[in-house]
Amino acid sequence: MKIKRLGFIVGLMLLTFGLNAQDINSPFSAYGIGQLYGENISSQLQAMGGISFGVTGKNILNMANPASYGVFDSTTYIFQTGIIGNVSTLQNTNLKQNTNYATLSNISMGFQVLKWWHVALGVTPFSKIGYDTQVPVTVPSYGTVFNERYGKGGTTRLFFGNAFNVTKNFRVGVNINYLFGNVRGYSIVYSPDSLFVFGIKQEHYVKVNDFLFDWGIQYDIHLPNNRKLTLGAIYRNAVHVNAERSTITYSLTGGYNGLVDKIRDTIVNTPSEKGNIFIPGTYGIGFSYSYGNRWLVGMEGEWQPWSKFRKFGVPDSLENAWRISAGGAYTPKHTNISPLRKRMTYRIGGRFNRTYVRLFGYPVNEYAISAGFTFPFKRTQNNITLSMEVGSRGALKDKLIKKTFFNFSLGINIVEHWFYKRKYR
Repeated sequence: MKIKRLGFIVGLMLLTFGLNAQDINSPFSAYGIGQLYGENISSQLQAMGGISFGVTGKNILNMANPASYGVFDSTTYIFQTGIIGNVSTLQNTNLKQNTNYATLSNISMGFQVLKWWHVALGVTPFSKIGYDTQVPVTVPSYGTVFNERYGKGGTTRLFFGNAFNVTKNFRVGVNINYLFGNVRGYSIVYSPDSLFVFGIKQEHYVKVNDFLFDWGIQYDIHLPNNRKLTLGAIYRNAVHVNAERSTITYSLTGGYNGLVDKIRDTIVNTPSEKGNIFIPGTYGIGFSYSYGNRWLVGMEGEWQPWSKFRKFGVPDSLENAWRISAGGAYTPKHTNISPLRKRMTYRIGGRFNRTYVRLFGYPVNEYAISAGFTFPFKRTQNNITLSMEVGSRGALKDKLIKKTFFNFSLGINIVEHWFYKRKYR
């Protein structure tokens, strides 16, 4: 039976890796290190607006706060994987475009090593870049030229998490993350009205690899009538990520609207340049208030000083980002023979993000509401969670772009009692 389940897990891994090959299409990902995926790899947490810093669960792998691993059951292994997808509409005052993609959310597992030491490990996307934009630029005494920008790539994170139970109710944790990935892209300036005016194109390739560290604490306050208040906080070190880039700039004809580009002369060629990308620290606090396994509500906040961001020593006009999230979950009172609707867990939440992108003097804000359902398997602790999120980013004013989106997430949790010895077979 366990062999079949392990085969099922391997199949899910292959499926999610295949989905990971799909690309996003968002002009906002051209800034900073791209579209961030955050720490909420669990569909159950995503359905509650992303609250996680003060949330624990014996069968939930909550990477956002590594201290949460400290509540894993001593006799179980947790396998977790899933996919996340997006259907979006991008529009400005003149144009509208529909996009969609799906990608890996995570492949991870967690278990207890010692009574006071629990671990988790896995792989998850950290950021993605995917954009293809064209902007007209007016040149005095000449006319209009176009600047076309294209980028593709992203970063992935391997993590090894550790939680240590200092006391019965106090836990500390750390995620050791290895970050790696690359980005390819180009920027071309050309005049479509003249075949005798050379365009200028710059191609670039950036590769990164380094370690990041996430720290977390959680404290449980047990209250009368089976109530519990859990307080949590997280911190990620600011880090100069090792990076290497190559660039080449040359003049050309063609290279746009399907025309074949013909290189005329190389202007600058830098085949290899070592440097770093400075990623600022992250700070967050949150809480959850729960009644047994029946219901839970929570709220949290997060802040990142992205104005300190530097890429090979150059800033990117980013601003400090912050987020506020709130949500909850409810499971009706039931028995193992109750109908499915009573054994399901229902979740709802919402969030507001001040992203690190500022365009034409306006901050780019993001609003979203979410909901989800967890479908339990009979006679096991395995479950499937479907979460959905509807929201918007940006605004329709001046030269800005508005993105309305529908995000979905399908998560699968497999809980195995590997150290439990049955008395009867």
